[in-house]
Amino acid sequence: MVGSDSAARAQLSDKIRAEIVAPLPKFEPPAPDRPPASPVGNPAPLSDDPLVRLPDYQVWEAPDSNHDPDLWLSRRALEQKAMGEYSDSMTDLEWALNSWYIPFVTPSPQARANAAYAAKKIRSEHGRLTSLTRILASIDPAEARRLMHDLDFSSHPNR
Repeated sequence: MVGSDSAARAQLSDKIRAEIVAPLPKFEPPAPDRPPASPVGNPAPLSDDPLVRLPDYQVWEAPDSNHDPDLWLSRRALEQKAMGEYSDSMTDLEWALNSWYIPFVTPSPQARANAAYAAKKIRSEHGRLTSLTRILASIDPAEARRLMHDLDFSSHPNR
């Protein structure tokens, strides 16, 4: 009797279900997610890697020329570079005469080379800042005059 009771319930249940579902719209499963046209900004598909692909960029401007390659040199390598430039700036006779020094009285050739190299870098930076100030003069003449006054070595307080 238990078996026939469950069969009757199943029929009743199917009949009620059919009456409830009949006025409802037919189920249509959602369309599968389409990958975007461009995979930019989305993680790689089917991976656990959080890698995000970024768009390709093209840079048309020249890199900043203010990069100082001496920042990467050791103190010894910088001294060797300064000494090489110092000796290359002279003839053989000048170098022979300038390589002699009296300790505690005159500076060594290495000290003179380091000073010449530092002065060369300062002149280079001063020239770069002066050219930038000339460009600024077309935009803001008052600020350019102030900067030119700051760049003037004769008005420098440590002079």
